[in-house]
Amino acid sequence: MGAIQEFDVLVGITAIKVIGAKWERRLIPAKDLSFDTILGAIESNSEKWGCEDVVMQFVRPTDVEDMQAVEDHLTFFNPPGDSAWRTA
Repeated sequence: MGAIQEFDVLVGITAIKVIGAKWERRLIPAKDLSFDTILGAIESNSEKWGCEDVVMQFVRPTDVEDMQAVEDHLTFFNPPGDSAWRTA
């Protein structure tokens, strides 16, 4: 916990995806997203969809003893291969 520091890496972010008449808010892996995609994810968390915040998860590489545990965490949040949410 604490404040974001230099060299912290954004690994997860909430985003809204609209498909037809339905919408869903989800935490998605952000490590491999482009800057513009991350901005779009931030902007999608709008009051229009009932959002009052944006959830962002960061990892501080200097504090991580088991980077594989971080990768496993991100894999858990990565949607199935045929999902419109898939990021990588």
